[in-house]
Amino acid sequence: MAKLTIDDKKEIIRLHNEEHLGSRTIAKRYSVADSVIKALINRYRIHGDKIFKKSYTKVSQDLKLEIINKVKNGNSITSLTYAYLVTSTQINKWLKQYEELGYDGLVDKPKGRPPTMKNETVKQVIDPNDKDAIIKQKDERILELEAEVEALKKLRALVQQRKAQQTKKKQ
Repeated sequence: MAKLTIDDKKEIIRLHNEEHLGSRTIAKRYSVADSVIKALINRYRIHGDKIFKKSYTKVSQDLKLEIINKVKNGNSITSLTYAYLVTSTQINKWLKQYEELGYDGLVDKPKGRPPTMKNETVKQVIDPNDKDAIIKQKDERILELEAEVEALKKLRALVQQRKAQQTKKKQ
């Protein structure tokens, strides 16, 4: 099955609304299942042009809970996907999280790799007139740089040692 682009979706809606083509005809033309076309048309009827915009907004904890409660009260997941522009996979995931962890399980976890702290310490704002504090800060920086130079010297020595070992092995 081919993935439909936004332009494809717009054309499908146009074919259905203006040329009055049926979902089966359109589905054959785009090599997708009839149910995909019907779902697209239903979502368009409910939400209009919003369905063409990629939405990466987070769903709030309260809205997730509202959707979960509707599922538990007998609403179908399919009808809720149309009504809230979410996927059935998302709803099932929220249900599972809610059953395992309760309301707290619906909190979004931060995306991506967590930030790491650099070796540099946070610089304190120093009064330019406080000569002792300035000297202390500069001394600390000198110590940091000296330690870095020593580490680099050791690294260079290790690299040279490995290169020497490799050349001995080749001979």
